[in-house]
Amino acid sequence: MRTSRILIGIVLSAEPLVSVVIPVFNGERHLEACLNSVLGQTYQRLEVVVTDQNSADRSVEIIRSFADPRIRLLPNSSETLDLPANWGRGIEASTGEFVKIVCQDDLLLPDSLMVQVGLLVQHPDAVLVCGRRRIINDDGKVLIKARGLGHLAKAGTKVIDGRSLARACTRAGANLLGEPVNVLIRRSVLPQPLFDPRWLFTIDLEFYLRCLHDREAVVDSRILCCFRVSPQQLSAVLAKGQAKELRALFSELSRRYPEDVSDADVRLGSLRAQLLSQARRMLYWQMRLSAAAARLAKLDVGRVETPTGVAGQRSFEGVESPE
Repeated sequence: MRTSRILIGIVLSAEPLVSVVIPVFNGERHLEACLNSVLGQTYQRLEVVVTDQNSADRSVEIIRSFADPRIRLLPNSSETLDLPANWGRGIEASTGEFVKIVCQDDLLLPDSLMVQVGLLVQHPDAVLVCGRRRIINDDGKVLIKARGLGHLAKAGTKVIDGRSLARACTRAGANLLGEPVNVLIRRSVLPQPLFDPRWLFTIDLEFYLRCLHDREAVVDSRILCCFRVSPQQLSAVLAKGQAKELRALFSELSRRYPEDVSDADVRLGSLRAQLLSQARRMLYWQMRLSAAAARLAKLDVGRVETPTGVAGQRSFEGVESPE
């Protein structure tokens, strides 16, 4: 990471502003940790635009408890916004040269922005940079130590064109670039409209690929963030419909890039997407079992005493899922 700091210091006469957009809805459980991870970045020239969707919990109170002038909380919308509209509202209110979306329960590791800004400065023709992430559960336990990029991670740091990325994602049956917390984008290439309403489960991947089009991206194998999964959160709901929509997106990509994404690529990716979807549902099911066992253990602690008067305890091992 030290190399990235040196790179920034040498290349930049004035550090570009980074906009971190945090969409919030009833996020009190993890919001403080999320904000601390953003404000604690070694790259300090940033603005934090928070768009709250009329939360009914302590989310707004938590946001306002931070005295950092880099935080800007947008006024509540007079209408109920869906996910694309809430994300878009935050992006449109931001002003930085580079933009990153961080959902309310995700975390940035301290050098995330330093590394990614450095890579985009080092590669001025690249319009997007992505790394790898840890997958953590609701309690912060690491489920997967390094996730993302698939076979592209073997290259370390690599510049790749958008068409090749579209084909790689199609053949992998997955979003190799990862969730928004994992990606930093140049504002100058943001598409209009920002998000295509046809896509729900693949909204992020389709957005990245329209930002890229025929341009270049930097893929970097370093782990720069944490993506949180929970059976109660959106991630678990999306797993059920994601494979079907991925198949539709892959077919769309074959029409956009007929010379790069073949029908065989679409068939292979669709099969892999189905298998990955089943694996994700299994992981979420195991997480539910783990949570239920933990609740039972707490009940036993309250009901059972050992002969020495110390409450009896049970343990339940979480599930670690391979790449």
